[in-house]
Amino acid sequence: MPQALAIAFPVVFGATGSVALVTAAGTLTLAGSLVSIGGSLLLSVAVNSRNRPAGVDPANVQLTLRQAIGDRIKHVGRVRTGGTIVFYRTSQGRFYRVVVHGHGEIDGIEGYILDKNAITLDGSGFVQEDQYVSDGTDLVQILTRSGLSTETYFSEIEDVWAEWDEDHRLDGLCTSLTIAQSVDANDFGRVYPNREPSLEMILRGAKVRDPRIGGSPAWSENAALIIADLIEDPDGFNLSGLIDDDWLDAAAEKSDDDIPLGAGGTEKRWRISGSYSRTEKPADILSRMRAVCQSDLHLLPSGKIGISVAPLEAPTVTLTRDEVISIDEWVSGPDALDRYTELPFHYVDRNLAYQQTTGDPWIDAARITANGGQGAIGPEADYDLSPSHTQCRRSAQEQIERDNPDHIVTITFKPSARRAMYDQVILLDIAELPSGYWWRVKNFGLDTSNGRLRLVLWSYVRPTWSTGLEGTPQVMPDPDESGDIPMPSNAKAAGTGVDSAAGIAVVWDDRPSVALQPVLRYSVAGLEEWEDWPLDPKSRRTIISPLTDGSDYDLELFWETEDGLKSQAVTFSAVTASTDTAAIPAPTGLSITDETGGEATVHLTTAVSDRLWKTVIYRSGTEVATSYASGGVALAIADAPGAGTYNWTARSLDLRGDQGGVAGPVSQTIT
Repeated sequence: MPQALAIAFPVVFGATGSVALVTAAGTLTLAGSLVSIGGSLLLSVAVNSRNRPAGVDPANVQLTLRQAIGDRIKHVGRVRTGGTIVFYRTSQGRFYRVVVHGHGEIDGIEGYILDKNAITLDGSGFVQEDQYVSDGTDLVQILTRSGLSTETYFSEIEDVWAEWDEDHRLDGLCTSLTIAQSVDANDFGRVYPNREPSLEMILRGAKVRDPRIGGSPAWSENAALIIADLIEDPDGFNLSGLIDDDWLDAAAEKSDDDIPLGAGGTEKRWRISGSYSRTEKPADILSRMRAVCQSDLHLLPSGKIGISVAPLEAPTVTLTRDEVISIDEWVSGPDALDRYTELPFHYVDRNLAYQQTTGDPWIDAARITANGGQGAIGPEADYDLSPSHTQCRRSAQEQIERDNPDHIVTITFKPSARRAMYDQVILLDIAELPSGYWWRVKNFGLDTSNGRLRLVLWSYVRPTWSTGLEGTPQVMPDPDESGDIPMPSNAKAAGTGVDSAAGIAVVWDDRPSVALQPVLRYSVAGLEEWEDWPLDPKSRRTIISPLTDGSDYDLELFWETEDGLKSQAVTFSAVTASTDTAAIPAPTGLSITDETGGEATVHLTTAVSDRLWKTVIYRSGTEVATSYASGGVALAIADAPGAGTYNWTARSLDLRGDQGGVAGPVSQTIT
């Protein structure tokens, strides 16, 4: 790593280590003032990066939206994206739709997804899958533009509407034109099951400057290069020319290190892939980028900005006891409320159709042991710009070490210690302080009147990585294997009312993976004229309403992936719609048997009601069991409260989630 050169008695010093450019006489130059102000602001962003607002929702980026004014989205690395419709018209049985997929030139398109299914295009842009071919006629054509500063307009639109001429180039925008031909009613459901087909694309995003190849723009997922691009971008921090290329070169090389994978092969150490809005604060974007590679920014004596990424380089500076004026403060790490031993995180998984998903949290077993077996969960890390679960785990391992030092010391040194001001980590040879640590330079201040240096130092132990620490990401089962995607569990349906209207309530257990979303459809019984009922991906209950009171309906409930893979459906036949909202009755026959040895058996019969969802058993106010048995079923439930006298109750809950009747309390002494 290139080392910063110390300047004797710089003019501007602060908590972020900002340094102004100075003349030979020691006065601040105009250029130095501008650089220092801009760099200091950027560095203040870098050191105050926690608790930033969340960025663009990856799921929303994949949608195709109709908006009067679309968001200005920039893509970096490799992404899956929908876009904003900016033109839509029909003529002679065809629709013409232009979608803006991103702002700024992209490097290329790697794949197309139409209605959640991957498709292939021929040389003229016609979709080749059988679904989109009828009687030998190609029905859907997709044309694209990469977003050049001076683009080529879609002349295919001008052929139909003359006003769409070369003044409608959509310069600097990545766009697509979809031309879809209508089909007769008998074929429409097969070709266009969702009516207007939605288009997504897998893109290689913006090109970035790389000093290792002479500064020429090229596509890359390299984290250091993409951070530098944000800093230099006119729509970012607009600090072109202020990145120190020697530092950037070193950080880019480190980001490109090959990291072995447990399953074989390698991946680059630090990558960034994702999307962000150009209306977001650049500081918030920078915070998310730095998080996925544990990057630091440094304002150098030259006035330029140095970029570094983890892991930290071994220290080259050692400060000794002879250089110490005073040890001003020494505490055992952060406040107890700020320490944590477990770091949860979420990221975007390419293996789950580029969906945001929760990763396997990093748990620091050594810290839990040191805390007497007590653990604490930290704030969930936003790693949405990381394309790899393994990378997220490596970043989390580093972050938990940096955020939870064993020791924090503040020391005032003699002027000779100035050589440590610009280092990330140093060594201390001071008998009063614990040994075996590197010390991160968190803050410094220099007294220009006497040259004394005050350092705030956090202890640090560089983590050791191995493939055995990769953790377990969520995995979508292979759809070609029987029973891979599980059916919804504990699903029930029955008629119930909503605001005097007839309906059918449906409940089910939470999804087993965030890659799955529930799909519920219904039809008048026996007709198979299915209609989808809208659901939130996280929902576990809904009421289909309004329906015809007293009429029977068939229902199907199943899980579906973003790629259209479906589980086997839970089916409900001839469910009668109802306006009934009365509370359901209590369980009956509640009794307790003392089995000795501190054990008991709870006996009851569930409430007789089609709307029964579940029966919950409580012992002295604590829930001890839940049964999803249907109405009128006799149950015998084992309980092990230990010796003593207890009261048991049992409550019915209906499909709406409303509480029904309560049985008990029944008191029993257990021996």
